[in-house]
Amino acid sequence: MSDLSGKVSVVTGGGTGIGFAIAQRLARAGSEVVLVGRRLPRLVDAAAEIGGAARAFAADVADEQQVAALFDSLERVDVLVTCAGGAFFGTMQDTPPRSWRNLFDGRFFGQINCCHYALPKMVDGGVILLCSGIADAAHVPDYGGGSALCGAINAMGRNLAVELAPRGIRVNVISPGLIADTAIESNLDDAGVGKLFAAAIAATPLRRAGVPANAADAALALIANDYLTGVVLPVDGGWTAT
Repeated sequence: MSDLSGKVSVVTGGGTGIGFAIAQRLARAGSEVVLVGRRLPRLVDAAAEIGGAARAFAADVADEQQVAALFDSLERVDVLVTCAGGAFFGTMQDTPPRSWRNLFDGRFFGQINCCHYALPKMVDGGVILLCSGIADAAHVPDYGGGSALCGAINAMGRNLAVELAPRGIRVNVISPGLIADTAIESNLDDAGVGKLFAAAIAATPLRRAGVPANAADAALALIANDYLTGVVLPVDGGWTAT
């Protein structure tokens, strides 16, 4: 699926960071791109930057009814990329369990919502690309609930790859490490973000953060190669190799 002319791609979290970079690649490959997120002005600006092949749709993926409305508005879906969601950091002792539930609502159940409502519109031969993170395979400080989230998404992606193979629908997962310029919302202040980046860079063999384009290049490889399914691909500068 390297030529996406005439295809329709839905990218959640498409207004910034990794989602926006992937949407740019999909549009360059010829696809119509639907950018999804909670902030319409940001999405409109992103769509304008991509050009005529992109349009915006405001929806919170944690809200099932809003996701249903999104896919009701589409006649077909060829590619689904689910990058929406924030992050939360805290120790297990000090973090109220509701904070981890909120994280799962957006990052895990948000992806389930999108898969559920996209599949009836998805043509055979379509592609789903989920987004997790390397916290299930590498230690990320104060991210115990987040590590469970990443592992859950990876397990779901592998299972769905088998479930949907008879329809010719492929499912892969991109698992980013430290990626700069993503605008991911979290509960950390500037000092906390700086501390997290320093720890992550120290744990990364390449000793630097990646950029959204690195993740987008990997995402397009998973989308384009029609013999790749059930893959969880780390894009982490070697972090999980240590």
